[in-house]
Amino acid sequence: MAIKGDFLKNHFKEKIEKGECPLGVGMETTSPDVAEVFATTDYDWLFIDGEHGPHTVQTILQVARTISPYEMTPVVRIGEPGTGIIKQLMDSGIQNLIFPKVESKEEAEKIVYWSSYPPFGNRGMGAGAVRAARFGKIENYQERIADETVLLIQLESKKGFDNLDEIVQTKGIGGIFLGPVDLAVDLGHGTNIFHPQVVEMMENAIKRLKELGVIVGTIAVTPEQAKHYRNLGASFLAIGTDTLFLRMTADATIKQYKDVLL
Repeated sequence: MAIKGDFLKNHFKEKIEKGECPLGVGMETTSPDVAEVFATTDYDWLFIDGEHGPHTVQTILQVARTISPYEMTPVVRIGEPGTGIIKQLMDSGIQNLIFPKVESKEEAEKIVYWSSYPPFGNRGMGAGAVRAARFGKIENYQERIADETVLLIQLESKKGFDNLDEIVQTKGIGGIFLGPVDLAVDLGHGTNIFHPQVVEMMENAIKRLKELGVIVGTIAVTPEQAKHYRNLGASFLAIGTDTLFLRMTADATIKQYKDVLL
């Protein structure tokens, strides 16, 4: 059967380039059913958390396949960058990757090297046999994939923020993802992302990245915070997670019933 549609078109990247602000939802669980529920909503991208969630390459692939008929794009955060896991995910068809806790230009350069075909990197060629190129059916995969891939470097420590200007000079990175929670912890403020020092560093980083013309995204925990970050220059935002939604809804529902029954 002929291939129908452009499987390489990166709609997450397309929305950002159009000046839209794609909104994503985090996925800590590995359930394709949960992913498909999210895919029926108006969220633009699914933030598959391979760093903190118990995901494997196989569960990520199952989730990506499940949401592929819908207008939702998978964006995967890798637990720990390495040439093996990057190749497996990219060969599985994942085109948007987040690399956590990067603190130097040298680390960013390694990530780009592992994620790129020669002569720019050392990614092995398996396109003729893997899902990324639909098992060889997409003949111009190698020529197009660099332009359809977004490598997002996550800054979430004081050292990473301090080295921002140097890190963004790395050729091949597609943007920066700022992590306010780990930043707060690293600064000694627990998980208080509203501590003045955290707020100031987040705001300065977003404004600086906008000045440099670099795509920047982060996590927003309230609509007001999301609007504020967007006004400062955020290009994309992550809002909520499956486990948080499940817990909050369960707590609210049981409270409502107990308030009536007891």
